[in-house]
Amino acid sequence: MKTLIIIVIVTIVGLVGYGFVSNSISNAATTSTSIVSDANTYAYSISGEVMKEGTYVLPSGATMYDLLTAAGGVSNNADTLAYDTSFVLRQSDKSYYIAPQVDVSDTCTTEKIAKVNINKADAETIHEVSGLSSSLSNALVAFRASTFFGALEMVKDVSGIGPATYLAIRNKITLFSAE
Repeated sequence: MKTLIIIVIVTIVGLVGYGFVSNSISNAATTSTSIVSDANTYAYSISGEVMKEGTYVLPSGATMYDLLTAAGGVSNNADTLAYDTSFVLRQSDKSYYIAPQVDVSDTCTTEKIAKVNINKADAETIHEVSGLSSSLSNALVAFRASTFFGALEMVKDVSGIGPATYLAIRNKITLFSAE
């Protein structure tokens, strides 16, 4: 009987303690994600090969450099050809991604991901990217005739490229060439 009472008391204390910790974590998460911005600041999220993924409030006119600095910089695996530090963040894109050089989902891989420069490559070369049809490759080339791709997210501005296609190609494209 004493054992049963002890088990019940330990269980109650554990549940109360869990409730307190869970509530504290929930409140902390709410506090950190309650981003306040005004007419002169905007909240931008960044993920991928950065030191601290998250959402950061930056002033109007902030650049990718400012966002990367807020995120603690890039990791050693960041593909420096896939982002432009001078790119002025767009209010329409609230989330940015820094692509990897090497696919880290396979821990044995040390070979760099084959990529295509969407600002320079012809439609045929762009079509080699898995996930892009011939018509989408042509649409990318036509779009860049009037607009330089300054961020990977800008490919979503091309007619026919939605979120799913963007996710499928974002690790396979760059903005610059290694030359």
